[in-house]
Amino acid sequence: MKKKRFEISDWTDFLLPNFQGSAPKKPKNSLWTLTFFLSICLILFFAVFLRLFHLQIIQGQTNRELADGNRIKVKIAHATRGVIFDRNGKILAANSPAFRLKGKLITREEALELEVKNDPRIAELEVDNVRNYPLSVEFAHVIGYVGQISEEQLKIEQFKNYKAGDRIGQAGVEAQYEEVLKGVDGGEIIEVDAEGRKLRTLRKNSPIPGQNLYLTIDAPLQHQAYLMLKDAVVKSGSCCGALVAEDPASGQILALLSIPSFDNNQFSDPKGNVEAVLNDPHSAVLNRAIGGTYPPGSTYKIISSLAALGSGKITPQTQIEDTGEIFLGPFRFTNWYFTQYGRKEGPVNLVKALQRSNDIYFYRVGEIVSEKGLIEWSRKLKLGGKLNIDLPGEVSGLVPDNEWKKKNFEEVWFPGDTLHMAIGQGYVLTTPLQVLGITSFIAADGKLYQPQLALKVVSDKGKEIRGFEPKVLAGDLISPSQIRFIQQGLEEVPKAGGTAWPFFSFPFETAGKTGTAEYGDPKDRTHAWYTAYAPVNDPRIALTVLIEGGGEGSSVASPVAKEVLRWFLSENKKNLVKDINAPVATDSARTLGE
Repeated sequence: MKKKRFEISDWTDFLLPNFQGSAPKKPKNSLWTLTFFLSICLILFFAVFLRLFHLQIIQGQTNRELADGNRIKVKIAHATRGVIFDRNGKILAANSPAFRLKGKLITREEALELEVKNDPRIAELEVDNVRNYPLSVEFAHVIGYVGQISEEQLKIEQFKNYKAGDRIGQAGVEAQYEEVLKGVDGGEIIEVDAEGRKLRTLRKNSPIPGQNLYLTIDAPLQHQAYLMLKDAVVKSGSCCGALVAEDPASGQILALLSIPSFDNNQFSDPKGNVEAVLNDPHSAVLNRAIGGTYPPGSTYKIISSLAALGSGKITPQTQIEDTGEIFLGPFRFTNWYFTQYGRKEGPVNLVKALQRSNDIYFYRVGEIVSEKGLIEWSRKLKLGGKLNIDLPGEVSGLVPDNEWKKKNFEEVWFPGDTLHMAIGQGYVLTTPLQVLGITSFIAADGKLYQPQLALKVVSDKGKEIRGFEPKVLAGDLISPSQIRFIQQGLEEVPKAGGTAWPFFSFPFETAGKTGTAEYGDPKDRTHAWYTAYAPVNDPRIALTVLIEGGGEGSSVASPVAKEVLRWFLSENKKNLVKDINAPVATDSARTLGE
């Protein structure tokens, strides 16, 4: 029998119902589905590619910096500020180690606490230095102080290389010579761990120290002058005073101080009481020697003398009768000697007028030379302007004229204004430095030098980098012979018969001029002036003293000048005992002074 052939279909239906032996047919839309999914994949891939491109190429530098910022830190190595010395090498401003965290100074104890606690911020701690002023109060107005740079200062071109938190000179020599003293900061690039702790140093640039500055100031003289002026201010019941001295042959400042003063170390101490200094009721930060303006009183008679001789209308021999008083219409003008004692002095020439500070003589001078002559000579010697001392804060004072008076008072200039001006009263205002300039002009035989504090700049290795030469501001204004007559008059002031009676027994020959200036005080107090130079044959120092509201120049200001000159001119300074506490003169002696 023939076997039946077994077909696949025979068992497929039995074992696998509905089984299709061949592959199923593809749906009609399968190609579109594949295309769709492929497109999605391409789009996602392209998006990832764009993101990676943006992160690695476009923002690669930024991201690398951010990554390095977490791993790498830059620590500033602050340059040591240049040291300031007096003319003989005594330190006036030095440096003490300090610490800065995020731009802010912190105390040594706070820095140690960070280290003890292993604080992560220790990586941001910077070693800095702050100023230390050994003779702070006595030199505060000369040296100034260093303080944190302000937002306004950061916008100035001069400080474009500074950053927030930096400390710069804010007053005095510290500010004037900031570029010399500052130095150049260095830095250190370090690698830190995830917690900010230092792992290693990657690069280091050492800072360049600032240059050292020597001043013309004589520190021992400044010290003596401060003690004497302070005593006189207290004893006179005043609040304030100023003293400034220079070498009249060069303009080099030997001493410059203002009372009240302040402790400039407060600006270096992170916990210093700066507000108390800035809010002092008597403006302790004001440098009265260059920034205070006052009627000059009879010290201005030196200007009136120059105007008289320079006009050619008055000779040294011209005599003017002291009548005790003169009248302009209903207005009465008197001589101080007549007012106090009812006495007259008869015929007075230039030398005697200076010796006795005779107001009648100088009233007549004012009438003869007019306000124009007084104004002209005032401006020739830089009154109403600046002498350009190398200190910030100098002011111009005031030399009034007709236009100024009309603008400020809506009045014309009256003849009486000229008379007041001729004796240093009325509207004229000067600084102690300007009065010193007038005195130095006479002492230097008719030359006025620009006052200067900087003597030389020296590198941190001791090499002199720069010196400062004297600069003449005014000269050849009047003949030496005419200057000599004014010198003779000033030389008579501290001698018997002159107005500076405390000098009558002084062992050195000096020249000077007293001044007692009214300023409209309700209690009728007056400013006390004395300006002088010594020795008369070869002047090595010119000196001006002012005590605000202190009284008479002869009895209050001249004793200060006397003791400063005594110390300066004495060969054996160490054993010199000042006698500023000498008994007050009797009334009979006072009649010799103004």
